[in-house]
Amino acid sequence: MFIQGDTSRLSDREVLGLHLFRTKARCINCHNSPLFSDNKFHNTGLTYYGRKYEDLGRYGHTGKKEDVGKFRTVTLREVARTAPYMHNGIFPHLRGVINLYDAGMPRPVRKPHQQRDSLFPETSPLLKKLHLTDDEKLSLRAFLLTLTSRARREAPPGLPK
Repeated sequence: MFIQGDTSRLSDREVLGLHLFRTKARCINCHNSPLFSDNKFHNTGLTYYGRKYEDLGRYGHTGKKEDVGKFRTVTLREVARTAPYMHNGIFPHLRGVINLYDAGMPRPVRKPHQQRDSLFPETSPLLKKLHLTDDEKLSLRAFLLTLTSRARREAPPGLPK
């Protein structure tokens, strides 16, 4: 296993992706532990607040205004098999997710009629513009794909004699 010192497990690009995951791309802030998730709830800015596809996230279950727009951090294990991505399935490919995180995620701006709206969602301060290069985005994606196990077929059980 790579983590145990077997450097033949990941390519140079995948190692760079791992480094970015832990540093500049800031993924480790929420996608940590062996599950690659902190199992916490965060607002990634995708609530569509006040619009057609509005989804208030955890607020719908708790009724607490601080939970508006918060969704549980999903595991990244088997990420190549779990498309489409984000809570609403808006992204069919990892490339779109990486680009949106690189941009710092949406930061909804209050309209005049929302100035006193106590439910107006705030994107998590953990999310910031990353300024990743195209090559860094490719490396990050390459690493993320290593979190998916190889497909294997199970042999059918033998019949009793």
